[in-house]
Amino acid sequence: MDSQHYYTHLLDALKIDTVERKTVLQEPYLGDEALLQNNKVIATHARGKHDWNDTSYLKERLASDVHLVIFGGGHIALDLYHLAIDLALQVTIVDDRLEFCNQERFPKATCLCAPFEEVLARPQSWIRPYFIITTRGHAYDKLCLEKTLRLPHAYIGMIGSKKKVANTFDALRAAHFGEAELSNVKAPIGLDIGAVTSSEIALSILAQVISEYRKKEQAVRLNESLLARQATGESHILVRVVEKHGSAPCEVGFQLALFDDRTIMGTVGGGEIEAKATMEAQRMLTDAQVKDHTVVYDLSNERAGSLGMICGGIATLLFQRR
Repeated sequence: MDSQHYYTHLLDALKIDTVERKTVLQEPYLGDEALLQNNKVIATHARGKHDWNDTSYLKERLASDVHLVIFGGGHIALDLYHLAIDLALQVTIVDDRLEFCNQERFPKATCLCAPFEEVLARPQSWIRPYFIITTRGHAYDKLCLEKTLRLPHAYIGMIGSKKKVANTFDALRAAHFGEAELSNVKAPIGLDIGAVTSSEIALSILAQVISEYRKKEQAVRLNESLLARQATGESHILVRVVEKHGSAPCEVGFQLALFDDRTIMGTVGGGEIEAKATMEAQRMLTDAQVKDHTVVYDLSNERAGSLGMICGGIATLLFQRR
């Protein structure tokens, strides 16, 4: 399977649930990999034939970055935005009022200034986002909840009193939504910390979001923008952290892509190790004879100084032609 179809399969599968990736780290087929969902192989990027049940292969659970899609750009949304950005989460703000949905107010968010129904009717690039409904009116909240329940998502929370939530749920039951669907909605939204101010409410919401994604099996979180670009089939060198020992400034699953136009997306931990990994990726990009391979970067105390690092540890990076 070529790269375009492989990453398209990955992108589509992540919109349904997490995906398992298995990677061969031994010659002669080092760099071959497969994607599995519900224990079934859904895509491969491989030169050889493999038994994907082989326990010697690197196994990773894949998910997308945590992406908050917030309906309503008021005070709670603003406080949520600042907290989320501090945690390096992706944020999209949806509101039909320009004064509450603009880049000056939310400089690091994606702002969709349009009617809620219009935004929810259009195809979006979101991959199982965390929907947070905090609009200015009950009718808008009901509309957003009704539409988002029908979209792939990892979480839905709706602000409101118990009475308002009960009335909204009754209306959705009348519209043929089942109890199983409604039981997964966090409403009233947020952990019960006795929140009163908008900042406290935002904190309780984000705490609940964090508890949701942290209580699940830990996964390698892939960047949505990088996945979308990979799915176009554009050639690139992918650099992945596949093994780590000690306190190296990275984790297994960190990845960086160097494209033909020399643009870089992602990270393998920053610092001198990333600079050296980028140089190796550039060498591979310019020399078509270089095959998929691994490089070990030793950051132990004896060698950390030569790499400009103060931490220890050893990191193994896999370089793949995609």
